[in-house]
Amino acid sequence: MKMFAKNCTIIIILIASTALLLTGFPFVTAAETDTPLVESPLQSTGGKIAILVFDNFSVDKRAGEKLIPALKAELQTRGFEVMDEDAVSEFLCKERSRLAGYVSGETARKLYEEFQVQSILTGSIISFFSGDDPHVGLVARLIDTTTGLIVWADYAFVSGADVTSILGLGRTREVEKLVPGALDRLLESFHVSPAKREKETTYRVAVIPFQNKSRFDGAGMVAMYMFLVELLKQAPFEPIEFGDVRKMLVELQVRSNGELDYKRMEELSKELDADTVLLGTVESYPSGSDTSTASVISMTARLLDARNNKILWYNTSRLNSEKNVIAFEWGEKEPADRVAYNVVSSMVKQMKKALSQ
Repeated sequence: MKMFAKNCTIIIILIASTALLLTGFPFVTAAETDTPLVESPLQSTGGKIAILVFDNFSVDKRAGEKLIPALKAELQTRGFEVMDEDAVSEFLCKERSRLAGYVSGETARKLYEEFQVQSILTGSIISFFSGDDPHVGLVARLIDTTTGLIVWADYAFVSGADVTSILGLGRTREVEKLVPGALDRLLESFHVSPAKREKETTYRVAVIPFQNKSRFDGAGMVAMYMFLVELLKQAPFEPIEFGDVRKMLVELQVRSNGELDYKRMEELSKELDADTVLLGTVESYPSGSDTSTASVISMTARLLDARNNKILWYNTSRLNSEKNVIAFEWGEKEPADRVAYNVVSSMVKQMKKALSQ
């Protein structure tokens, strides 16, 4: 009976995902943000994957329990073998590791040696909200266990208004109904093979968690995770997995986000073979439960030459979520994390342009 229920769940997820895709579901994608995908013959199916706990910044503390099982089922339908979650938990317990949203190269290699896992999937749930305006927003990354490199990363967002406008099903208040479509869009670009990059023209970037001056407690980490996604999508950048960066920050006793002195930057660069360091500040980001007003997102970021102690690029970006808003506040307002991702995408494009001049 349990097996029948499980099979039914997977079938329902697949049907929902296919329907949403065929109807042109309006998610934020690389195409919407004018982000070029890496051109390379990439493997999109097969292999063994371990899913680590996702960092949860949403107001729903059980968001992972509702999302990860569906993610596992979707990967299995695509031909991947997914490592048993109890085995993953037992391994992390043995390693005395409480990873959520990131993994170090050392831990990744141990997973490969002990369980022959080729890739590790992890990420962050940025929003998972039920009510009058339900929405799901998440970022995810795939890490190669033999090299520790990020081989794939993406961001996806979907709201109840999207479903209503496209499928005409009536306005839903249940965020769980949005999960299949969000995962389908997230994994649309999914692959497990690393893109080819020319080492001589590639900037290896260590992204430091941003200093947070906003009302949203997780804004600094969210900004950092979003930059990892966009940097991977844009040549000539190669972002370093945060698990390795965090390990070095702990060893160097860096206690403040958004800050790094030259001496520690030099040591971090040497240990991680980082050409550059990206850090900054989130000045404005509404709290996760604040959906009644328009969202203003403001960030400042700077890219530093880690080997020569120079500022290569610096900028501030600010966007307002109001979109087609008319009198008496009628109209559409973009959710905060979608606005934040557009801010990050815009800044990475500016950074790329500045370095090419």
